[in-house]
Amino acid sequence: MKRRNNPNSEVFSNILISSFMRSVITFVFVMGAQLTGAQSFSGIVQDRETQTPLEGVHIQVVNSSLGTSSGQDGKFTINDFPKGMHTIRISAVGYASMERTLNEDEMEVMITLESSAMLLNNAVTITAQRSEQLTFDVSQSVTILSADELIKKSSRSTPEALMNESGIWVQKTNHGGGSPVIRGLVGNQVLLLVDGIRLNNATYRYGPNQYLSTIDPGMIERIDAIRGSGSVLYGSDALGGVVQVLSKTPSFSQEKLDVSGNAMVKWMSAGMEQSARAEVELGSKKIAFAGGFSARNFGDILAGGSLGMLVPTGYNERSGDAKLLIRTGASGIVTAVFQQLTQHDVPRYDQVVQGGYSVYNFEPQTRQLSYVRWETFSKNPWLQSFRVTTSFNRSVEGINSQKNNSNDVKKQRDEVNTIGVIAEIISQPSPRWNVQSGAEYYFDKVYSTASTTNLISKEEIIQRGSYADGSTASNFAVFSNHQYDVNKFQFSAGARFNAVMVSVQDDVFDDQKITPNAWVGNLGIAMKINKSIRAFVSSNTGFRAPNVDDMSKFGTVESGVFEIPSSGLSPEKSVSVETGIKFYKEKFSGTLALYQTHLSDLIDRVPASYQGSDMYEGRKVYQKLNVGEARLRGVEAEVDIEIVKSLSIYSNITYTYAENVTKQEPMRRIPPLFGRVGLRYQHASGFWAKAEWAAAGEQNRLAAGDKSDVRIAVRLEDGVMPSWSILNLYAGYTYESFTINLNGQNLFNKAYRVYASGIDGYGRSMGASLIVKF
Repeated sequence: MKRRNNPNSEVFSNILISSFMRSVITFVFVMGAQLTGAQSFSGIVQDRETQTPLEGVHIQVVNSSLGTSSGQDGKFTINDFPKGMHTIRISAVGYASMERTLNEDEMEVMITLESSAMLLNNAVTITAQRSEQLTFDVSQSVTILSADELIKKSSRSTPEALMNESGIWVQKTNHGGGSPVIRGLVGNQVLLLVDGIRLNNATYRYGPNQYLSTIDPGMIERIDAIRGSGSVLYGSDALGGVVQVLSKTPSFSQEKLDVSGNAMVKWMSAGMEQSARAEVELGSKKIAFAGGFSARNFGDILAGGSLGMLVPTGYNERSGDAKLLIRTGASGIVTAVFQQLTQHDVPRYDQVVQGGYSVYNFEPQTRQLSYVRWETFSKNPWLQSFRVTTSFNRSVEGINSQKNNSNDVKKQRDEVNTIGVIAEIISQPSPRWNVQSGAEYYFDKVYSTASTTNLISKEEIIQRGSYADGSTASNFAVFSNHQYDVNKFQFSAGARFNAVMVSVQDDVFDDQKITPNAWVGNLGIAMKINKSIRAFVSSNTGFRAPNVDDMSKFGTVESGVFEIPSSGLSPEKSVSVETGIKFYKEKFSGTLALYQTHLSDLIDRVPASYQGSDMYEGRKVYQKLNVGEARLRGVEAEVDIEIVKSLSIYSNITYTYAENVTKQEPMRRIPPLFGRVGLRYQHASGFWAKAEWAAAGEQNRLAAGDKSDVRIAVRLEDGVMPSWSILNLYAGYTYESFTINLNGQNLFNKAYRVYASGIDGYGRSMGASLIVKF
């Protein structure tokens, strides 16, 4: 077979990384030379009831990265604070978030916060409007997971941290994977972001995948999830919603150099986890740095009931991250970031147990991200905040496989290198008018190889990879989104233009080149019924452009299915309507949302033939075409009630009904009715506890593809995916510099499998983590 001559991908990646880091260093020193003095803004934060100082309160200048945290005495200082009127946002765990607009000469303040055990509608989101806003004021359904909640849950992986959260179903094909399902959509119909940079790339595939699990939960500051289309602000793939992971950011110090850090160890019973992470943070007036390293070993899963150990499911991973902030002048900040995570020997349990393989491992799974961001803000209302980000993202997925009773070992390797540039402007032309505008460009290059080696003869045969080696994809967009307040109403409207080009140069199949473009828009109205109630209705259009995976895939995609390349594909489209209401009072908070989505031009697999046969390697041959139309509708509800001081009850429930109109059957992988109920206790002494009951109903609305999927079929009972419920307990205590967290999962040891997953849930198990700060 002829093989295209491409540069060695490792050399290409190393050159890019080296050039990128040299640019970072040069840029940092150039901008650092521009440092100039400016005024300082300071204050003290206290508990409203006790008047005691509060440590660790986050003070942020709205529409900028200027911010800091209060010290042990409750005091804080933001150096190089620009002149003019600005709004600061104050937030702390266990307290109601608030905003305060400062006068031009107000450079020292006293802030008092009111304690609150409730979390719902009492948080800050960046993702909803591409700028910071209180979730209660956002006319969208939002799920926020804070750093404090991440620590308390002690989740093994980032996807598992999202389990049981409002409106989010998490499917796990294997132990090293995990895909959020939002409003019935999954995979390349949900957009993943890391610090505002797309994680979705040219080979991001249809259906469940593992990409979110390549983000170390230890580096996360918080997770924003927008439930509903985000295509205007974020572009292709955001049909079902957007999940953004925000990494930890160091703080500038008030006066002298501050050095701090922490070390964490985690353990899970039955050898299911042994993890360690170390972090360090440095802060001065002009420079701040944070870095961390994690080593994590995961054993095989001990499932519930009589299922026992799931072998093989265990693997190990290593990750590191660093973030550097430098002040430039009176109102600018340069941020330079590097992140890398690598997982080794990650098994596909379903393929080994039911798929006919003796070996099926991902080796390796790697995510690498570098970016440099410069941002500044000014008194100019049309240029209140300006930010430019350049990024390099590298994704590597290797697969080693060997079928039962075979001496042939197949090795596949797919690598995608992505260069991105984003420019964003936040404007406030008038006190009632807020605007987010920008442009972005991403360029992906795909390297794909495969070979088969006979273990006896040692003969190696070079084959076509999963994709055409050297394929490229580019994505350019401009957007503008507006909110305008009139009395009790807020009107929102936005538009985005996207131009995509995908080029596939294939030595085996025909070359392809597509250049689709799309206009999308949104329109919404929110009403402030009173101080405690918000009602809203919105409509959005969205799209997903075909990528290299859609056009060029050649290989096994699931049990019994072999996919060949497709041609002539066009973007998938969506039209969504949502209405909802939000409540927020001192002791009660809740949301209710109803939505409906119409999908058209869906890209779906249809029977095909290859080399004159409808079978290849014992599997049916399929290819993708724009042949689908579907409708989804659903309801999401959540509530948080303070029973007495420090004790609250919370709950959420989600239901989605989806129909594939074209096939006249249910859509694939639609979650059943699911939700949770929990009781939360938080004491001022540092002790907290939580009991949580999570459940899912049976799923009897199965598509033909679901019934033939071994991941689902193996757990069906009379053609129905059974319901399940589990009880989890969590507790922890913080004393000075020590924090210990404990958890007990599935206390009644129920055997269960999350619908559409390839592995079963944890059985009765215990976990513990210890964090020591210095």
